[in-house]
Amino acid sequence: MSPADTAPDLTAVAAVADEHAARLADLDPLLPAPPPLSPGAGKLITAPSGAAIAWYQESAVGTAARTWDPAKRHNLEVRLAGADRADTLGALLDTWFDLLHGATTPGDTDSAAVLELPSRDTEAVLALVHRGFAPVSTIAARTAGRPGPTPPTDATIRPATPDDLDTLVALNLEVVEYDAPFGKVTPREDTAEALRNQLVFLLGEPRPAVWVAVRGDRVLGHVHLQLPPTSQWARRYTSAPEVAYLASLGVTAAERGSGVGSALAAHAHRVLDAEGIPVTLLHHALPNPRSTPFWYSHGYRPLWTMWLRRPVRR
Repeated sequence: MSPADTAPDLTAVAAVADEHAARLADLDPLLPAPPPLSPGAGKLITAPSGAAIAWYQESAVGTAARTWDPAKRHNLEVRLAGADRADTLGALLDTWFDLLHGATTPGDTDSAAVLELPSRDTEAVLALVHRGFAPVSTIAARTAGRPGPTPPTDATIRPATPDDLDTLVALNLEVVEYDAPFGKVTPREDTAEALRNQLVFLLGEPRPAVWVAVRGDRVLGHVHLQLPPTSQWARRYTSAPEVAYLASLGVTAAERGSGVGSALAAHAHRVLDAEGIPVTLLHHALPNPRSTPFWYSHGYRPLWTMWLRRPVRR
């Protein structure tokens, strides 16, 4: 019988989870309390001083999620205890890969092995590096009131209208294409349609959720927010009682570095602070040489890091 087939010691799993939760609470107050590892959620994997749940998801054709992720995600959620957490994570990964061997196709670049780890929990990540994972994306957090730069610009910010829809789709496609080389985003034949459907919904929200920066009649950039209750899905990533999600910000290539993006970010943050929302989250491509320094200059910091191995099998 292999270790993966051995009945897990649930008492030991609970002890690992408790130690893991206590360590993260000390590490970062913005992190939520980790939920219990439920064997019903996927395959429970254990190692000395470690436990994990493995599960599979596939993004439905026609949804925006299929652009922002590989089509096939093999996920691992880990709990780590003890002093040698890199060795523990390595053992969990090796058992997981044994399970994935028959479920994946070598060279399939639209499949990925995925872990989301607290960004400040760094002691074990060498196990990921040694197994071909790369940090490709971050969920960054901004607490209310954090200031950012406000460089001068002649752009004006106004709420978007349905007349801006075609322009907004084009601007969002620029963001997708700019982030695609960094490993997480995948432009697809139906990406424009999925973005259009998402924007139609946002433009129909009772409170303005999408704004554009304009110079005269020319749209230079956009920002769109998800406010409660639309942003409820993101609450699982933070201890904050309420959360907003900054879903997209982009400017045309000719305007990058001109201050238009900073003006859009500052406007979004004024809206969020006026709403009294304590924490705003966003995703950004970690290797992107523009977005990483941009967002951190505007008061964000890493909260979760997505580690990706794509394809799963070389």
